[in-house]
Amino acid sequence: MHRSPGFTKEEVQDDLKAFERRITRAVQYLEPKSYRWKFLLIVSVLFVLFTGYGFITNLHLDSNFSIVAALYENKVFALALLFLALLIVTGAHNRADTSAIILSRNRLVLHEYSLSCNDKGKLIIKPKVT
Repeated sequence: MHRSPGFTKEEVQDDLKAFERRITRAVQYLEPKSYRWKFLLIVSVLFVLFTGYGFITNLHLDSNFSIVAALYENKVFALALLFLALLIVTGAHNRADTSAIILSRNRLVLHEYSLSCNDKGKLIIKPKVT
Protein backbone atom coordinates (compact mmCIF):
# COMPACT_ATOMS: atom_id res chain seq x y z
CA MET A 1 0.00 0.00 0.00
CA HIS A 2 1.49 3.31 -1.06
CA ARG A 3 0.71 6.49 0.86
CA SER A 4 0.90 9.93 -0.62
CA PRO A 5 3.64 12.21 0.72
CA GLY A 6 1.10 14.61 2.25
CA PHE A 7 -0.72 13.63 5.42
CA THR A 8 -4.01 14.98 6.60
CA LYS A 9 -4.23 16.83 9.88
CA GLU A 10 -6.18 13.96 11.41
CA GLU A 11 -3.53 11.43 10.41
CA VAL A 12 -0.80 13.54 11.97
CA GLN A 13 -2.81 13.98 15.17
CA ASP A 14 -3.50 10.24 15.35
CA ASP A 15 0.20 9.48 14.90
CA LEU A 16 1.15 11.97 17.62
CA LYS A 17 -1.45 10.53 20.00
CA ALA A 18 -0.23 6.98 19.35
CA PHE A 19 3.38 8.05 19.90
CA GLU A 20 2.41 9.82 23.13
CA ARG A 21 0.54 6.72 24.36
CA ARG A 22 3.60 4.58 23.64
CA ILE A 23 5.94 6.89 25.56
CA THR A 24 3.59 7.18 28.55
CA ARG A 25 3.15 3.39 28.65
CA ALA A 26 6.92 2.89 28.61
CA VAL A 27 7.40 5.41 31.44
CA GLN A 28 4.57 3.93 33.50
CA TYR A 29 6.02 0.44 33.04
CA LEU A 30 9.54 1.48 34.06
CA GLU A 31 8.73 3.78 37.00
CA PRO A 32 7.92 1.07 39.60
CA LYS A 33 11.12 -0.79 38.72
CA SER A 34 13.11 2.44 38.93
CA TYR A 35 11.71 3.17 42.38
CA ARG A 36 12.73 -0.31 43.59
CA TRP A 37 16.28 0.14 42.34
CA LYS A 38 16.48 3.64 43.86
CA PHE A 39 15.25 2.29 47.19
CA LEU A 40 17.78 -0.56 47.11
CA LEU A 41 20.64 1.83 46.30
CA ILE A 42 19.63 4.32 49.00
CA VAL A 43 19.31 1.60 51.64
CA SER A 44 22.66 0.09 50.72
CA VAL A 45 24.42 3.48 50.73
CA LEU A 46 22.94 4.32 54.13
CA PHE A 47 23.97 0.90 55.45
CA VAL A 48 27.53 1.46 54.21
CA LEU A 49 27.58 4.90 55.84
CA PHE A 50 26.36 3.66 59.22
CA THR A 51 28.58 0.60 59.27
CA GLY A 52 31.44 2.69 57.92
CA TYR A 53 31.14 5.02 60.89
CA GLY A 54 31.55 2.02 63.18
CA PHE A 55 34.48 0.82 61.08
CA ILE A 56 36.26 4.18 61.36
CA THR A 57 35.65 4.62 65.09
CA ASN A 58 36.96 1.09 65.84
CA LEU A 59 39.99 1.48 63.58
CA HIS A 60 43.34 1.10 65.34
CA LEU A 61 46.14 2.62 63.31
CA ASP A 62 49.53 1.32 64.27
CA SER A 63 52.63 0.01 62.52
CA ASN A 64 51.00 -3.37 61.88
CA PHE A 65 47.88 -1.89 60.22
CA SER A 66 46.35 -4.01 57.47
CA ILE A 67 43.17 -3.01 55.64
CA VAL A 68 42.35 -6.68 55.04
CA ALA A 69 42.59 -7.45 58.75
CA ALA A 70 40.52 -4.36 59.59
CA LEU A 71 37.81 -5.43 57.12
CA TYR A 72 37.92 -8.96 58.51
CA GLU A 73 37.25 -7.58 61.98
CA ASN A 74 34.31 -5.51 60.67
CA LYS A 75 32.55 -8.12 58.54
CA VAL A 76 29.24 -6.25 58.41
CA PHE A 77 30.92 -3.19 56.87
CA ALA A 78 32.87 -5.37 54.45
CA LEU A 79 29.70 -7.16 53.32
CA ALA A 80 27.79 -3.88 52.97
CA LEU A 81 30.63 -2.41 50.92
CA LEU A 82 30.81 -5.53 48.76
CA PHE A 83 27.04 -5.47 48.17
CA LEU A 84 27.14 -1.79 47.15
CA ALA A 85 30.06 -2.47 44.83
CA LEU A 86 28.15 -5.35 43.22
CA LEU A 87 25.11 -3.13 42.73
CA ILE A 88 27.21 -0.50 40.99
CA VAL A 89 29.12 -3.02 38.85
CA THR A 90 25.89 -4.65 37.70
CA GLY A 91 24.46 -1.27 36.66
CA ALA A 92 21.85 -0.67 39.36
CA HIS A 93 22.60 3.05 39.21
CA ASN A 94 21.51 3.03 35.55
CA ARG A 95 18.41 0.94 36.25
CA ALA A 96 17.35 3.41 38.91
CA ASP A 97 17.10 6.12 36.27
CA THR A 98 15.87 4.18 33.23
CA SER A 99 12.73 6.23 32.60
CA ALA A 100 14.70 9.50 32.80
CA ILE A 101 17.25 8.15 30.31
CA ILE A 102 14.50 7.15 27.86
CA LEU A 103 12.75 10.50 28.23
CA SER A 104 15.96 12.47 27.67
CA ARG A 105 16.73 10.48 24.51
CA ASN A 106 13.18 11.07 23.26
CA ARG A 107 13.52 14.78 23.96
CA LEU A 108 16.67 14.92 21.84
CA VAL A 109 14.84 13.42 18.87
CA LEU A 110 11.62 15.35 19.44
CA HIS A 111 13.50 18.66 19.58
CA GLU A 112 14.17 18.40 15.83
CA TYR A 113 10.40 18.39 15.24
CA SER A 114 9.61 21.28 17.63
CA LEU A 115 8.24 18.82 20.18
CA SER A 116 9.17 17.78 23.68
CA CYS A 117 7.69 15.67 26.45
CA ASN A 118 7.19 16.04 30.19
CA ASP A 119 8.38 13.64 32.88
CA LYS A 120 5.29 11.46 32.43
CA GLY A 121 5.73 11.15 28.65
CA LYS A 122 3.04 13.59 27.52
CA LEU A 123 3.96 15.41 24.33
CA ILE A 124 4.49 19.17 24.35
CA ILE A 125 4.14 20.99 21.05
CA LYS A 126 6.49 23.95 20.86
CA PRO A 127 6.05 26.89 18.52
CA LYS A 128 8.14 26.42 15.40
CA VAL A 129 11.25 28.57 15.37
CA THR A 130 12.07 30.08 12.03
